[in-house]
Amino acid sequence: MSGNIKQPKTYAQAGVDVEKADRFVHRLKALAARPEHAKLWKVASGYAALYPTGADSAVACTTDGVGTKLLVAMALKKFDTVGIDLVAMCANDLICVGATPGCFLDYFATGKVEDMQADQIMKGIVEGCDQAGMILAGGETAEMPDLYQGDHFDLAGFAVGTVNRAALIDGEKVSAGDAIIGVASSGIHSNGLSLARKVIGEGHPAYVELLTPTRIYCRPAAALFAQHPGVIKGMAHITGGGWTNIGRINKTVGYEIDRPLPVLPIFDQLLKHVESRTEMYHTFNMGMGLAVVCDKSDADTILKTFNEGGFAAAQIGQVKDSYKGIRVSTEEEMLEIAFSNKT
Repeated sequence: MSGNIKQPKTYAQAGVDVEKADRFVHRLKALAARPEHAKLWKVASGYAALYPTGADSAVACTTDGVGTKLLVAMALKKFDTVGIDLVAMCANDLICVGATPGCFLDYFATGKVEDMQADQIMKGIVEGCDQAGMILAGGETAEMPDLYQGDHFDLAGFAVGTVNRAALIDGEKVSAGDAIIGVASSGIHSNGLSLARKVIGEGHPAYVELLTPTRIYCRPAAALFAQHPGVIKGMAHITGGGWTNIGRINKTVGYEIDRPLPVLPIFDQLLKHVESRTEMYHTFNMGMGLAVVCDKSDADTILKTFNEGGFAAAQIGQVKDSYKGIRVSTEEEMLEIAFSNKT
């Protein structure tokens, strides 16, 4: 950064007010509330909506985007990975309620369809669906030259899965003594980019690492749902808000993480510019893309399934009933992280 431009050191200074966005979601829920919502299966995490199709079955629906990671793709003229991110952001949310992903739809909005750009984006979406075990069932491509200038575009994804009562993850059975398992991320994934791309500029060697696609955890999760239904008590996709998402599992307990997964080099680079280590954990996944809570006796089963599926996983802590919040012991300091307001 040069001149009189002040480099942001927090997510808020980068222009993203997570708490304000959460307040808007709560207002939206109040505005949209209808008696028919009583039919929906209740899950406190808010990762997906569950509409019953029978006494013990439901469809899970969710939607998401890729955020300003798209600006990194535009800067580097590399578009073959953001489609994977789009699928990942939706599919990883579905599994957090115990749903097995089934189909995906995309929305691609641009000023003008450019063949190379569009083909690469769709190639990534198809690859993401393959990794998640979903089919690309449809979508929409919209050309709006008055809205999108140059090569700017936006992506949105919509995913649907199925869940039965036995595999439902609602967080209600989480209790003190339960094990917390962390599953490694591949990098920054698709959150915190509004801050990251401003502190790691285009000329930085690490800039291209911001495009590393989000890991898709669906196949080992679906295997657990099918073979060991109910073994997972809680699951959190570490997305916007970083580790505050762990609280979405159950806010009546505390989460003590004393053996966190290794922090990836990209986060060490970011820490040089960000206000504090606490801010890092409130914004980024810090090397953990998925957190899983289970009974201690079931930890080995879950660890084996993820590790043998090619996803590095380890037990990182335990659930406590002596406080409410998240405590993380790093080599440098003990951090206290408040719960996310997302529900």
